[in-house]
Amino acid sequence: MFKLSKTQKLTGNIYVVRTLISNFFIYSDCENTICFNTGFMPSIIRKELKKIDIYPQSVSGVFLTYPNFYHIGGIKLFKNADIYFSSDILTDKFENRYFHIGNTMNASCKKLKDGDIVNIGKVKIKSVVFPGHKKGVISYIVNDSILFV
Repeated sequence: MFKLSKTQKLTGNIYVVRTLISNFFIYSDCENTICFNTGFMPSIIRKELKKIDIYPQSVSGVFLTYPNFYHIGGIKLFKNADIYFSSDILTDKFENRYFHIGNTMNASCKKLKDGDIVNIGKVKIKSVVFPGHKKGVISYIVNDSILFV
């Protein structure tokens, strides 16, 4: 059975954040803070981020793996972040509904395909599609060594 982790620093630049029904992950170096998904329930997310001294306004990028509400339910907290997601996400009307619920983002949204590379400061993020789960699922490799699924 899957057990949620508590909010904490995992190792080096990687943090896990526990929300009500899911975890999400953060990569943070001296210059940039990047989220992989956003979790669920903004009030819980804000409280959990405070535990690790990370604040929503400091996040420069949010990389979504899939647009389920428990992956993106906190997206509106990260108003300064550019949002990255699979180019296949918005082709499915049902999932598109989840992506736009309460979305009041001020930043830009950027679609990624398999193999696309995004550089945020010194952080290199490569998008990787692993076919077979569901259309629109995307993973990310950070600095050629860390996989976020």
